[in-house]
Amino acid sequence: MLNFDEKAQIIQLPKFLDERGNLSVLESGMHIPFKIQRCYWIYDVPGGELRGSHAFKRQHEFIVALSGSFDVVVHDGLEEKRYSLSRSYYGLYLPPMHYRTLDNFSTNSLALVLSSTSFEEEDYIRDRDEFLKVAALNVKCPNGVVAQESEPSCVKKSDLICSAKKASVENCSLIMLPRHSERSGCLTSIENSKEIPFDVKRVFYLYDIPGGESRGGHAHKECHQMLVSASGAFDVKVSDGEHEKIFRLDRPYYGLHIPPGVWAEELNFSSGSICLVLTSHEFVEADYWRSYDEYLKFKKA
Repeated sequence: MLNFDEKAQIIQLPKFLDERGNLSVLESGMHIPFKIQRCYWIYDVPGGELRGSHAFKRQHEFIVALSGSFDVVVHDGLEEKRYSLSRSYYGLYLPPMHYRTLDNFSTNSLALVLSSTSFEEEDYIRDRDEFLKVAALNVKCPNGVVAQESEPSCVKKSDLICSAKKASVENCSLIMLPRHSERSGCLTSIENSKEIPFDVKRVFYLYDIPGGESRGGHAHKECHQMLVSASGAFDVKVSDGEHEKIFRLDRPYYGLHIPPGVWAEELNFSSGSICLVLTSHEFVEADYWRSYDEYLKFKKA
């Protein structure tokens, strides 16, 4: 686990350059100092609107501008500071007891927020004056620590591999995710094992994708994926070795669940597309089938 000071700070994320489009990634405990429990993204924010304006008593969060730009105004109880986010490979880490407001949204901005806890209304401090009073008293909030990883699954590795062998394109499902629409913009939120059928361990996103390029072209042995068109649109072609199916993703409140054992490829990207991917496992190269021939041998064995 990373050891971060309890202060707001900009964290640079990996940026993998590729002529087919770039990729940035973040994993729990590797690139951010907490376990991901909740993810949400804010979009369609009209000019001049504010989002956020609250502090958390115990929740850690990480904010990224997936597209466009916006500012995050942060008060730690002593001073106020403004952070400008305009690159998808930089993010702002905020520990508990930091009052923050998002403003100055540019056209087509998209804010991704990762949180260490599930939604709990009692964890919020929504009134700025109340926050300043609490901060002035130097009151330590209970459990103001990094969220712990949930209990490990009882599913055996052999069961997962067996599941991968039997998986078909019919096991892929398009899921309508929550969409909270307000005058100040829209928000789509997911929590582990609620809106999606797994716990999120890794998040990555593809951007700057030239027209005519395709991405993906692999299958996983154990890892589940949820693909979202956070911006723009693209197709996802899935195959189980016998049948193929194509899903069109063009709304940030729809996600495509792809279980292990299904080959997937993303193609037909529109201009400005961003493919957001949530996964059930950290990156392990041994979990991939990157050769379609090797994948077919496994499926037909």
